[in-house]
Amino acid sequence: MWKKECGQFCREIHYKRKEEGIEITGCFGEDGQIVLPDEIEGLPVISIAPYAFAEAKTDQDDLIWRNKEVPDIKVDRHAQEKAERICAEQVESVWLPKGVTEIGRYAFYRCRNLKTLILSDSLLEIGGGAFTGCRLEAVEIHFFQGEKSCLRSIVDEIRFAVRARLFYEGEEARVLFPEHYEEAVENTPARLLVTHHHGAGGYYRQCFYDRELDYKKYDELLYRTRAEEELETAVELVMNRLCYPYRLEPAAKDRYKTFLQECLKEAAGILAEQENQDGLMFLEREGLWTLEALEAAMERAAQSKKTEVLSLLMDMRYRCFPKKQKTFEL
Repeated sequence: MWKKECGQFCREIHYKRKEEGIEITGCFGEDGQIVLPDEIEGLPVISIAPYAFAEAKTDQDDLIWRNKEVPDIKVDRHAQEKAERICAEQVESVWLPKGVTEIGRYAFYRCRNLKTLILSDSLLEIGGGAFTGCRLEAVEIHFFQGEKSCLRSIVDEIRFAVRARLFYEGEEARVLFPEHYEEAVENTPARLLVTHHHGAGGYYRQCFYDRELDYKKYDELLYRTRAEEELETAVELVMNRLCYPYRLEPAAKDRYKTFLQECLKEAAGILAEQENQDGLMFLEREGLWTLEALEAAMERAAQSKKTEVLSLLMDMRYRCFPKKQKTFEL
């Protein structure tokens, strides 16, 4: 799962040597898809410097690693730094080195277009404001040493919906942290400000203990999702847990399935619209389909021109609800 090719790396990486390894201070490349090597000059990359991707400044004391597999662009050195340093709004995705244990403060400050972050469980410390001004949507964490990670620190900084893919030894979990926000409302007679919480995301962000995600506590919050989130969000969250049931207890699975059965027609249409083939196949595998729900999903797929999903649903209809052959009596 964790395999990088040299051709993926940035064309030029600026760094400093520390006692334990390498600290990245900046990158140059052709686009905002940043893939950083696990080692530079035979030393492990262990940290990302403060403000590394937040601004275009370059320290004259930085060392430089150049990717020999990426053609160099012959331009004036000063102009090259000014035009091609990947920072701020240019950053779109980041694949961190496997051995990174620390991200400095404000490392990705105002990287507004940063949507995807890939990292390992070596990273447990994140500097203050590291993702301030970001709208991170997807986090992928690979676990090699247990189940501790910096996931809580990340989702605490992002109030928008965050989708996490967590890779353990031979297993994958997918969890959704819904959007949430807080609103200060004045209670004029009492001269107090009362904080109102909106969305279930704040509760899901509390499902951690000692830097480990508490799946049992996460699964107990379905009632919050049902009460405070749109059906599309609830369906996505539920299908993530059912299709990737890491540490999913039988009682929680039953609650999730009951929820689906109660809104099966609407949920099936949402899955078709989202092209969630894993979810649609789960409904067949668990024997949850009704003819009405299946036909509703087919109609939604046809309206949305999701031809691949429509073909899948037509095959399911044939298997789940075959037409009875007519018989004739002589």
